[in-house]
Amino acid sequence: MQDLSKVTLRPATLADADPLEALSARTIRVRYPDIIGAETVEGYIASGAIAAYYRANVASIIVAECEGVRVGACATKPGRIDLMMVDLDLHRAGIGAVMLDHGETALFRDSDRIVLDCFRDNDQARRFYAKHGWRNGRLFTDQESGIDMIELTKARPVGSPA
Repeated sequence: MQDLSKVTLRPATLADADPLEALSARTIRVRYPDIIGAETVEGYIASGAIAAYYRANVASIIVAECEGVRVGACATKPGRIDLMMVDLDLHRAGIGAVMLDHGETALFRDSDRIVLDCFRDNDQARRFYAKHGWRNGRLFTDQESGIDMIELTKARPVGSPA
């Protein structure tokens, strides 16, 4: 097992797209069938959307590495955490917290309030975000997939610099 005290963050490059796609597909295939359905999971993976996302958003992605191995990714857009993905075998190891903190810090430089979307039925993710100060916002259905979602929000901590 890797020494998780050696997790580092760096900007993504196009060379990260294929390894991050593999990490994401493996994690999604195991974690999401109970949340969004096995058919939806397999359709999403087969669609090529994961690779397309990583390639189209490379400039907004931070890669988490541990001893040279990619273990996660976080993408931000203005006012929004757009993606959080941690290797299946490393959930609850602190990597998500490191990436989330990095993303929040960057976003709070320009925003007083930030958001992210989460599958409504992803209880593990919702507990993770709640532990880190995120609050439940509006419920909605994703128009493309028909999946029930929840928007989570977080306000800039009082006294933190803009």
